[in-house]
Amino acid sequence: MLTKPRNGWTTFSLDGTSKYELSYLDDIAFEWLDQAIHGLETMLPFCVKGFLEPSRFLCTVSFWNCHVVIENDERLPLTGNDVKNEYSHTSMLEFCRFLYDDISLDIDGWASFKDYCEDDPEEKKQRLSQKLARLNELIATRTEWFGEDRCFL
Repeated sequence: MLTKPRNGWTTFSLDGTSKYELSYLDDIAFEWLDQAIHGLETMLPFCVKGFLEPSRFLCTVSFWNCHVVIENDERLPLTGNDVKNEYSHTSMLEFCRFLYDDISLDIDGWASFKDYCEDDPEEKKQRLSQKLARLNELIATRTEWFGEDRCFL
């Protein structure tokens, strides 16, 4: 879903979507983990975002699907040509597993993804590890909620 960060960029893609280059202007690992944790804690859809420079990337993660929206970042009213929509049959649980796996593969890289801030790199790695542990815990406890006989109201 996310490639290892490289020079302040990562590539996002899900089954059925295009590839999108997301920049360091958003601290992807921390912001997306917070959203995923909240989504699994509350069992409510959530949204992650990124900056494509110059467009804005949004991915709404619902129970059974993800909806990607690419929109012009200008402050003008949007027209049909300013918005791109794509869908992936990726469940919330699958999205969270992908996120956990991708960030776990390169904690050092993700901790320094947004490297223009003053945060201590070791402290960022520790916070990132704590968020990953919480997400992994939630994935384990919510797996049964995503069986074929489950539905959300």
